[in-house]
Amino acid sequence: MRNRTIALSLGAVLLVGACSPTGQASQSPSGASPGSGSSNPPASGGSPGPSAGGDTVDLFGTTYPSRVTQGTAGGQVIIADWQEANQFNPYYQGQVTEADLASTYVSGFVTTTDDFRYMPDLAADPIPTVDNGGVKVPGDGGRAMTTTWKLRSGLKWSDGRDLTCEDARFTWEWNVDKDNVGLYGGTVGWEDIDAIDCPDPTTVVIHWKQIYEGYLGLFFAILPKHYLGPIAVKDAPTKAYVAADMAKVPVSGPYKFDSVTPGQEVRMVRNDQWKNAEGRSAYLDRVIFKWYADPDAMIAGYQAGEYDIAKDLQNADLPKVTPLGDVVRRMTALSYEFHRPNWASKVFGDPAVREAYRYAIDKNEINNRIVGGTAKVTDLAISPSAWYYAGDGNLTPFDPDKARQILDAAGWKLGADGVREKGGVRAEVTFCTTLAQYRQDTLALAAGWLKDIGIQANVKAVDSSDIFATWNESTAETPCNLARGNFDIAEHGFSSALDPLGNYPSYHSSQFEPKGSNDAKVSDPDIDKALETVRGTVDFKVIKSAMAEFQRLYVEKTIEVPLYYRDEVWVVSPKVQNFTGNPSSVGPTWNVADWYVTQ
Repeated sequence: MRNRTIALSLGAVLLVGACSPTGQASQSPSGASPGSGSSNPPASGGSPGPSAGGDTVDLFGTTYPSRVTQGTAGGQVIIADWQEANQFNPYYQGQVTEADLASTYVSGFVTTTDDFRYMPDLAADPIPTVDNGGVKVPGDGGRAMTTTWKLRSGLKWSDGRDLTCEDARFTWEWNVDKDNVGLYGGTVGWEDIDAIDCPDPTTVVIHWKQIYEGYLGLFFAILPKHYLGPIAVKDAPTKAYVAADMAKVPVSGPYKFDSVTPGQEVRMVRNDQWKNAEGRSAYLDRVIFKWYADPDAMIAGYQAGEYDIAKDLQNADLPKVTPLGDVVRRMTALSYEFHRPNWASKVFGDPAVREAYRYAIDKNEINNRIVGGTAKVTDLAISPSAWYYAGDGNLTPFDPDKARQILDAAGWKLGADGVREKGGVRAEVTFCTTLAQYRQDTLALAAGWLKDIGIQANVKAVDSSDIFATWNESTAETPCNLARGNFDIAEHGFSSALDPLGNYPSYHSSQFEPKGSNDAKVSDPDIDKALETVRGTVDFKVIKSAMAEFQRLYVEKTIEVPLYYRDEVWVVSPKVQNFTGNPSSVGPTWNVADWYVTQ
């Protein structure tokens, strides 16, 4: 279960040619050489992101290695979450808690650091770019683009089999198989590949039919061909990565599965086949994920000494955890709390209703009353830390009179009961959200503001397993399910992508479920055009301009109604060393191989 969805692992993508050819990290994500730096994350406000000014963006020059201390092997860390991870195939995952678990057992070409940079993971240094010749535009053999990756030598799956280029090629073939449905993020990028050559086991040569901006983050997880290949793709959702069998599934990360106990815990043990770039295994013997019923029960569990790290907390939880003192860590996240109107709804399908809604919601009041004024209100889904952020700081004013004028002009007439109607459609909608109390409280406020402008809103809170169930996990009857479009408007959180292409699967009109993750059925030719420009170019200035246009349209056409940027909040025992947190979609376990414990 979850309290927010991930913006898919396209969040770990890089801009072709946008980066300086110097300053690339030479360590693997968990292979940082020991340093004397503090392991504490920055205070509220987060790590300094890549420069948003000018035309040069450094996405490789991470400071992470200098902040890591050398540890000792042994011990365990227990991680608590009030959302349960129950999907273990990384390409079907849609929950943040599942992504956090996946970071312990899944490896891709690169990973995202805690300071918004990228380091090699399975890939050897240097990361391929146009500048260093790893990316060719135009590509070989008349193709639009060719990218060449070198894998680190000696890579192994947890069962001892070699991890090679053939696994990377299989990952592409598996993702584009016609029988594969319900992929989180769809087939964006995969369908742009024309062929993959394997001249030797550690060289992956990818030929592209067209230029694809997000080439670096596409292979965020390499799949084991020897395990998944014999299973028919159409059967993958039910017969592969099954909870009861996970101890036998070969994985590529620093930890492997020991046991899965639904509703209670997942136990991971060190994968001794995994080595970082310096040849070291992970420090800890075990990492245990423990599930709680709600945030309050989880917070009480820390006070009772039941675990070492609490995750999936945010602004609304700060008053409850602040008394715990220095064990509380806080970092500005690449995520936001928002209201998602369904463009296929009979009511919110009208652009006038969406526009009126934007003026009817008092975001400052929500911030002050619901999260104690600790958040930053916003009109944009894009984090100010993203290099392509184009916001000007202006906020849509709370103006119910303007909202009424918009509805009046669009033909929504007030009925005798105070509820508007147009063309036989009554302005009565269902507000969907999770069982989290702060969200129900937020929607209670919103329902009152909507009533004031003539829209009847009925709040419906459901279990996270319903609202966030993936296409393969849900049915047409699953209440408030996002993937199936069973909502008029929904409140939840979303992790925005560090790379601009992460917006494509969520907002392009070709990406409706189950092909993509455009759950709100956003469909607009201008929005499509901006996103298509981003997808099909390697010109940094063009991409930045297209994303500025996308952000303008995001507000003007009310794609969504963001409420505030969220903080990531963790509770971390003093005995856990090298915990940094991470605001990106790889989550706080991104560097779990570097964690160690002191007694």
